[in-house]
Amino acid sequence: SAPILQTDRADTGRLLETKQIAELPLGFNRNFQGLLVTVPGATRPSRPHSEFFNPQDSLESKVNGQSRLSNNFMIEGVDNNHKTGLLTVLIPAADAIETVSVTTSNFDAELGRAGGAVSSVTIKSGTNEVHGSAWFFGNNENTRAREYFTGNRAPTRYRQLGVAVGGPILKNKLFYFGDYQYTNDKLGKVNRAVIPIPEWRTGNFSNFSIPIFDPATGNPDGTGRTPFAGNIIPTNRISPIAQRLLAFLPAPNVPGAALGTPNSVINTVRERTTHQFDTKINYNLNEKNVFAVRFSYQQPKLFDPGSYGIYGGPANGGFAGSGTQDVISSAANYTRTFSSTLILEARFGISWYKNLAVTQADGLKTSEEVGIRGVNVDAQSAGLTQINIAGFTGPILGFSASLPWDRGETTTNTMAVVTRLVGNHSIKVGGEYRRNRDFLLQVQDNGGTRGRYNFGGAQTSIPGNTAAINGLGNAFASFLLDAPNLVGRDLTVIEEPGTKHWALFSFINDKWQVYKRLKLDLVLRHEDYPPHS
Repeated sequence: SAPILQTDRADTGRLLETKQIAELPLGFNRNFQGLLVTVPGATRPSRPHSEFFNPQDSLESKVNGQSRLSNNFMIEGVDNNHKTGLLTVLIPAADAIETVSVTTSNFDAELGRAGGAVSSVTIKSGTNEVHGSAWFFGNNENTRAREYFTGNRAPTRYRQLGVAVGGPILKNKLFYFGDYQYTNDKLGKVNRAVIPIPEWRTGNFSNFSIPIFDPATGNPDGTGRTPFAGNIIPTNRISPIAQRLLAFLPAPNVPGAALGTPNSVINTVRERTTHQFDTKINYNLNEKNVFAVRFSYQQPKLFDPGSYGIYGGPANGGFAGSGTQDVISSAANYTRTFSSTLILEARFGISWYKNLAVTQADGLKTSEEVGIRGVNVDAQSAGLTQINIAGFTGPILGFSASLPWDRGETTTNTMAVVTRLVGNHSIKVGGEYRRNRDFLLQVQDNGGTRGRYNFGGAQTSIPGNTAAINGLGNAFASFLLDAPNLVGRDLTVIEEPGTKHWALFSFINDKWQVYKRLKLDLVLRHEDYPPHS
């Protein structure tokens, strides 16, 4: 049937109800945010950030041409955003959701902090009748497409099961709702990479048409260098550290791969286990006083291996290790009906998460063991230094500079809204106080705590020889000769990183029914964001 024209409010958007969420096909591991694609003006959702930064699988969508950073997510009127990266902190089980309200423009005055969309999730409540549900979803690699270039399918297994139940504790007075969901997600990944060919690892570049020049000869600016005889680097000139590092690399396993094209394929399996639950109590004290409290918890734990285990490698750009994220979202709501024309709504909420991620080499002193001194000086700098060689898939060894990290946020919201009916005016006045504590211990600008070595072709070529400077053979020869073109490292020098800030919002909204066919929505909203401390 034709949709009914909305006449009671000026905002635009969509309301997704429990029937749609439960029965429409949900991709992205049954994430309700996948349905944002049904909202006019919204792009197809996608998953941003790494597995460790976003273990809850928060999705992003651009609305009305705005950045995803312009969106605001709430759960029952309480903040549900990461300040860092602007992700949704808690993703409730799809079967626990009553409605998802998505407003894309002309927001009501009580909604703000958004230029794209405001989404608010409402969790189910108990009723006078007991209602419950149970679910199970599964998948494996047989339903996934093969990797295009290799025809490979990495082992995959997905299992999600849960239960939800709600009902009365005291009929017409006290109600409960609760749900629990367990997800075991083993995602197979096919990793293709360009790695050094065996003959080059011994210094033999006789099959390489570009000359390899000796950086120990010639002038400081690179002119006057002499090439190695036969394009072969003598064994005694090869760095012992480079030899130890090469022992961590497997041989290429793609027969006939052209030079500079992927010659190694390694399957890895990312394992993630998530436990989560919601509990909610509704209490109708009397006709004029209604209370509701909610507590939600979610804990994803994951392990994503590197191409070469504790030595890292190019899989996922060096994001290899384990991570845990604990999430708590809680709220208390109170509604007081003074009369048929005067209502007070008050709520208080806390959103908290703690996210930890470490490399697969956590606790190891691999750099020290291979001869790179002074790297593994504390727990944060454990593992192997990052090695990058121009032309090869990086990091060729080591881990992402972003790992490890210790991050988290605590956000509190206190809000009150008074609604008064005066003649043909519906006036809503309210305010909100929001406080955020953001903690982020991470260094990543110059290779991270383990540092990095970048090797290019300029060190084993002569100025002006563009082919050599950009050539992969010359870059790898620089690695063998321990002649990097860039070295960098970050050190952690602060004990309590992070920010504290607060924000104050106030608003007034007058919905004025001028006459039967004309309604004015008059809105004034104030937002105050003092500087961070």
